[in-house]
Amino acid sequence: MAIRNVVLAILAVVVPGSQSPSPSPQVRRIVLEAERFAFSPSRIKLAPGEEIEIALRSADTAHGFEVEGTDIAVEIPKRGKGEVVVRFKASEVGRFRYECHRMCGAGHHFMHGEIVVEARE
Repeated sequence: MAIRNVVLAILAVVVPGSQSPSPSPQVRRIVLEAERFAFSPSRIKLAPGEEIEIALRSADTAHGFEVEGTDIAVEIPKRGKGEVVVRFKASEVGRFRYECHRMCGAGHHFMHGEIVVEARE
């Protein structure tokens, strides 16, 4: 696999009732929900150089969220216990698979999606 320029950071865990920090005007916020062996959305598209903030929430039990080829690997707290926020920025076109890396039940192996970085026309 070719090495890609990826800039990312784990921001915070937010407890219930609190507000997550507002992203800067250049950062698009995406809420990604984990539930019953799926992520929604299962595909996130962005342009090279675009930075996104992903707010990870669970509608049921605790899940994992890991983006292959990066150092993003966090646990999503179970429903009602807050959210985890990560930032992702890729400077080159490519695909980054994400998956649940915490065993969460019989359909665990179905929990995956991708971040697609493509030039916009």
